[in-house]
Amino acid sequence: MRHKRLKLSAIILLGLGLTGLQAQTLYVKAKSGTQTPYTLSDIKKMTFSSGNLSVNKKAGGTDAYALTNLRYLSFNLTTEVEEMTSTDSRFIVYPNPVNTELNLQFNEMKNQPMSIEILSIDGRVVYNEQLQRNVTTHKVNISELPNGLYLCRITSGTAIETTKFIKQ
Repeated sequence: MRHKRLKLSAIILLGLGLTGLQAQTLYVKAKSGTQTPYTLSDIKKMTFSSGNLSVNKKAGGTDAYALTNLRYLSFNLTTEVEEMTSTDSRFIVYPNPVNTELNLQFNEMKNQPMSIEILSIDGRVVYNEQLQRNVTTHKVNISELPNGLYLCRITSGTAIETTKFIKQ
């Protein structure tokens, strides 16, 4: 049971890092007290099989750990939100951080129907709305959401764009 929790935690946290959270470092802590850091940009692949964790590095080589000898895996997550300054973005959210009303501005996606999803940090969809085409701005009331880090995902045709914001 402990192995399944360890696997699930690692998969969820690594998945979040890939969806925009910018997880920077993975720490593998053995029961002996030895802690090994891995920069996520240097990891090619992590696998869990037959009671083992394998970390394949982009530079070559693989480190293997028996799950029974591990105390925990942890990720150093960066939760700061960078201000959007690029005009190449298909949509922009503001203000960020936000208190009650999130504004969405659509640049390229406005000519197609769109789907707005707001996801909590654990991947649950906490808000979903469909918009018609030719919408350039839209407001979302998020006053009922708990404070925290969220992802805003816009789907339009075959394009999917995601950005993060903080609810205060």
